[in-house]
Formats: sequence, C-alpha cells, structure tokens
Amino acid sequence: MESIASLARLDAKIAECDAAASDAALREIFATFRMEPPLVGVNPFSSEYLSAQMALYKTITEKNYQVTNEETKFDIDAAARRPFPYGTNSAEVVGNQLLAIGSLLRRLDVPAGARILEFGPGWGNTTLAMAMAGYEVTAVDIEPRFCELIKRRAAQNDVSIQVVNSDFMWAENVKEPYDAVVFFECFHHCADHMRLLKALRTAVKPEGRVYFGAEPITDEFPAPWGLRLDGESLWAIRKHGWLELGFTEKYFEQALHSAGWDVVKYASGDHFSANVWEAKHLENVEVVVPATSASIGSVIGSRTKQGITVEGSSNGWAFFGPYLRLPAGKWIAKAILASNSATCGVGTVDVCAGSAATVIATEVVDLSRLSRNAIQVTFEVSKATTNVQMRFFCTEGVSFALEAIEFRHG
Repeated sequence: MESIASLARLDAKIAECDAAASDAALREIFATFRMEPPLVGVNPFSSEYLSAQMALYKTITEKNYQVTNEETKFDIDAAARRPFPYGTNSAEVVGNQLLAIGSLLRRLDVPAGARILEFGPGWGNTTLAMAMAGYEVTAVDIEPRFCELIKRRAAQNDVSIQVVNSDFMWAENVKEPYDAVVFFECFHHCADHMRLLKALRTAVKPEGRVYFGAEPITDEFPAPWGLRLDGESLWAIRKHGWLELGFTEKYFEQALHSAGWDVVKYASGDHFSANVWEAKHLENVEVVVPATSASIGSVIGSRTKQGITVEGSSNGWAFFGPYLRLPAGKWIAKAILASNSATCGVGTVDVCAGSAATVIATEVVDLSRLSRNAIQVTFEVSKATTNVQMRFFCTEGVSFALEAIEFRHG
C-alpha cells in the first residue's frame, strides 16, 4: 500500500486508474494507495474542525468546496438504457449494488403509499425501486443530468416521481413533512451535515423515519468524521471534486442525538449487504411490550392469555424485562395493570441495565395507593443504554395482573 505524499504522485495514480481496462481492474488499483490522515485535535462539532476538513479538501483539489463541485458528467441517453451499475459490465458490482439497495428497502418501516423524500438519488436505482413498490417519491439531486435521467427512467417504467434539482438544504423549505427521508450512498457528500440533520426535524413527520443506507460509517475510521483518504475516495475528490466524508459510529450517533434524533443500526448480515441506520424523533420514542411477550419474564407469576398474574405473593420476582436499548435522556417506565383484577400489596420496583448489575432507579410501591392502575418510575440515562429492564419484587401480599410494560421518552 503506497502512502501518497504529493499531488504529483496522486495525479500519477489517478492516471493509472483512468487507464484501467475494466471496472474490476480500476478497483484493484484503488486498493494500492492512500494518504495518511492529518491529526485534528479539536471538538468534532466545532467550526474549527469543519474548517480543517475543508482546508484538507482544498489541499487535495486545489479549490474551495461548493455544492456545484458535485457535478457528474455522463451520457444521459446511454445511462437511460443501461444506468450504473449495469454499465460496468461487472456482475459482481451489479450484485453488490442490488444487495445494498435491498438492505435498505427491507428496513423501510413506513405504510404502503407513504410519501418518501430521497436525497442524492444519483442514477435513481433506489428511487425507481421505491416508486415501483407503490411509494410516492420525491427525489432531490444537485446534478441536473441525474434529475433528467430519473425523469426518463420514471417514464420508461410508467411511475410518477417528483424530481427536484437542488441541494441537501432543500430540506429546510419542506412545507408538508414526509413519512420518511432516505439517503443511500449520499449523506457523506454533505459538508454541513449537522445543519442537514437539524433541518430534517421539520421535514419528517413526528412519527416518521430517516434512513441511511450503505454510508461510510465505521469505527475503523481514524477520526470522528472527515475526508476519506483511501484510493477510491482520493480518486473521486481529486479527479471529480466530490466531497467524500466518513464517520465513526460513535460520532454519527452523537451527531444525530444532538440534533434531536434517536438512531438504531441494523448491521449487514454478511460481507455483501449494507448497514442501514434508522432514525426517529427523540421525543417520540415510545415502546410498549405486552406481558405476553417472551421478553418479559416472571418467577412467581402465572402466564395467561392477557399477561402475567400474581396472587398474594410475599416473596419473589413478579416480572422483569423487556431488555430494551434506550437512547440517552429522561424516561418514564410504566407497568400497566389490568383494571378488572385485584391489585394490592407492597413491593419494590426498579429499572436496571445489563444483567441487573446496574440499578438506575428504585422505589417501594404500595399497590393499594396506585392511580390509573400503573406502576411508574422516572429515570434518566446519560448515554444510549442496552438491556434495560423494569422489575418488581413482591414483599407483602402482592396481587395484580400485568398487561404490558411501557417505556416513554420523558
């Protein structure tokens, strides 16, 4: 692996790439060179950090970054017949692309016919797939050629797609929020990604979702975020002027959380499929798990079709579970009890994490004094926490019927 130290040497490697006989040969050359990342010892959320990344971009491209640098020149007529990845004549590239798109599509948790906003659709493969699946799709791309290509492909497939020639910050002008926003291999082209994440708050319905598919988000990245300096990225930055960013998982989660989003990663099942990240409005995070679920256990209770029933117990765990992942913030845990069953006795309720090793909150409860037939605990976690459970230990004549456990962001 050659470590590039000068623009002259980088240009020589790019010329070698341009002379490659096939797409496969081109990718083999990509793997032979890189640049060493500079040290940036400031807050990754600061303006100084952003300035350092833009200065590095200018060093490599010899020009300032602006969104018009994302221009992509290609033959629209030829692309309408055989768009990427088919034009590579590589079954491997085609297969990998289809698997990555499939990884995203199968995670879309939006109703049939929902309105979806896609940014940076490029060749339109994900766009066409969503439209043909019955979604109402709006595609926003900075490149007018891509916009024209998507219009032609939509006509060829007899589907309706609204196409907008604009940049990512079109999100700030959305008048009617969407059910979902989709980024597939494009979020890493956004220079001011924090501004975009905040803009999406009003572009997505309160119950909506944001999806990031096949993005370069990995803890192998050497900095919280910044320019990727592998061979393929250097080729794209130097030759085309494109912005090619990468992110660590920790930074990506922090960035989304600070912008008001909770995010969950769906890891790829194998080498070929893609990781997908799903974000939803942080204040609307709510999980209700019925007591009939296998994720809620009991030592002394009996299971019924309605949930878990405890009758006159003075020693033992009435329920525990459901082992959730919760984002940082204030929470309300609630055990919902059946109103048509006897409720009495005294016990201790707590919320804990891990294998019950970390108790987050605990209190003694007199069930005869409950209001609204629910046992409730408020608590706070300073960071995303896994395996969170709510538990109840009986100490004196406890009777109740548990219907569900609810966690609500408070």
